[in-house]
Amino acid sequence: MTEEDYVSALVTFIGEEFLQGDDRDRLNDVSPLMESGVLDSLRVALLLTYIRDELGLYVSPAKIDIDHFKDIRTIAGMLHELSLENNAQKEKA
Repeated sequence: MTEEDYVSALVTFIGEEFLQGDDRDRLNDVSPLMESGVLDSLRVALLLTYIRDELGLYVSPAKIDIDHFKDIRTIAGMLHELSLENNAQKEKA
């Protein structure tokens, strides 16, 4: 997946699962997720489950912090990097 694919998937998931009405309509790739309260500890756990189960990526505990989850663009960038790392490891095996 490209970074844009991850952005699209995350906007859809976060919008459908965590937001309602006008808040959903205003969500974009640079909306502040932590600052605005869209993401809290429970929702981060739900998001990580979605990332693992639906996107097939494992996010290590070292990457679970406010810097990596500040907005959808940042999360998508991290996921894209993880997917590239996973692909490189598979090619070596």
